[in-house]
Amino acid sequence: MLDKIKSAEVAYITQFTENDVGHEVIRYYDDKLPDMYMHNFTFIKEGVSKESIRNIILDELNRRKTEKADFLRVDCNFSIDAEIIESLPQAPDVEIYDFMYIEPKMGEHLHGNEGAIIKKAISEKVLKEGKDVDILANQSNMGTEFAHRRIERKSEIYNQQDSGIDLFVCYDNDIPVGNCELMLHNDIAKIEDFDILESHQRKGFGTSVLKHLLKEAHQHGVRYAYLLTDSGDSAKEMYKKCGFKKVGVKTELFFELNQ
Repeated sequence: MLDKIKSAEVAYITQFTENDVGHEVIRYYDDKLPDMYMHNFTFIKEGVSKESIRNIILDELNRRKTEKADFLRVDCNFSIDAEIIESLPQAPDVEIYDFMYIEPKMGEHLHGNEGAIIKKAISEKVLKEGKDVDILANQSNMGTEFAHRRIERKSEIYNQQDSGIDLFVCYDNDIPVGNCELMLHNDIAKIEDFDILESHQRKGFGTSVLKHLLKEAHQHGVRYAYLLTDSGDSAKEMYKKCGFKKVGVKTELFFELNQ
């Protein structure tokens, strides 16, 4: 199952990016949004030795500095030893994420907010409302201008019928209060960019969205649905209560290069 999840991760990111494949790494880049670190990063393949991991990171730091880039993001689907990180000439921000999965049929047992309505962003109206709520949910963390550019870039993919990625919008009395992506890939479903506005959190809307997405996945014959969550994030507890289980980890190193 974990191999299928990793394959779905590749299928997702390649909808937004081009890539250069090397022997030990894959470099992903998005020329339309080069300042979005989620679309521009170096992925270290599995099976690489500890010494090679350190050398790869050093090489990537030098490469990005030569390009006069503002950042370097390095991802891998395994843990990186602390001694490797501590030996680097520049300390990165380190984030550990958990891959969590669930069987979609388990969504039948979830109970959310009875007033929640979930719509797929098929019409221009629902898509616009989904984009608006996405900006509201993210502008405090990433800035309003970038939040606009980010969701517009993502909307290019939502509008492609063969992308397999759809945006769903959560409503409370016709007011958009949350959104989430769902990608169907073979018998795996990926849940991504899940946001509920702060004013509507802890009121069952998040559970309602999960219930709806799991039902959608089940109707398409999906065997497992999964998501990534920060290992220390409070939202992880909600996912666990809903029946999600940890199946793997992802490590992200982020280097600010314009300091």
